[in-house]
Amino acid sequence: MKPPCYNTLLINPESPSCLHGAPWNVQYSQPIMGGQLPGKNNKVVDNDNFHRVYAIMPVHLPEVDNTCTATSSGCNLKTITVTENHYELIDHMDTGYYAIGAWEMKSKLSSRQKIQQSAGNQNADFHELDEVGNRCAEINDASIQWAYDHLRPAAKANYDKFGVKLVTGDDLGPFNEGPLWIWHFLQYNESADGTKVVVQSPMMRTPTNYFVKSAAGFHYCKVLSPFKVMEWMMTDALFKNNGIHKSANDLFLQ
Repeated sequence: MKPPCYNTLLINPESPSCLHGAPWNVQYSQPIMGGQLPGKNNKVVDNDNFHRVYAIMPVHLPEVDNTCTATSSGCNLKTITVTENHYELIDHMDTGYYAIGAWEMKSKLSSRQKIQQSAGNQNADFHELDEVGNRCAEINDASIQWAYDHLRPAAKANYDKFGVKLVTGDDLGPFNEGPLWIWHFLQYNESADGTKVVVQSPMMRTPTNYFVKSAAGFHYCKVLSPFKVMEWMMTDALFKNNGIHKSANDLFLQ
């Protein structure tokens, strides 16, 4: 529960007073985005760092810092990712009613095509790997599942019985101009029947042969914080079906 280590260096300094990157992105977001690597026991080893994603002096971008081969064994593909947490403005009042988890994690990730090529799959196809399907939703599905798996039995039973379920929808975009992606926020929309809230991630994606070389091989996502998901399952999801509902007459009689 420490504040992010926002600063000008690409790699956040190690400090006891601030958090060096988002642990979720290190363990899940970039590895999920990268997919199954060729070779044997090869894996993505990520170093996530907190930065304001709109900063331009300097600009902080994701990197792949080494390569593996299709026949490598036990190769660690080292990556750097960039994240900014965004919180609901109204929570600044700290009333205890509004969620305290990040509304979204703005995450600059390397594309699956770039990860696969760096891992030795030279025929990695951008359309098949990054345009077909919903890479950001896959990451957010994992966040939802992680939070559910870590609920205590009583909280899980309450969510199963009363909770408005959190699910993912198709990714939005691509918003392939930085400001468009930055200022399109993670969408939370309640279904018509009121049984679920659908989360959709605005995304930005570019092939490794993109005409702007400095912007090639990226797949940016608005990542759903597992902290927020757990908070939703234990509290906010229950308001509708298991909260305190009183009619005007009930209030008048008290």
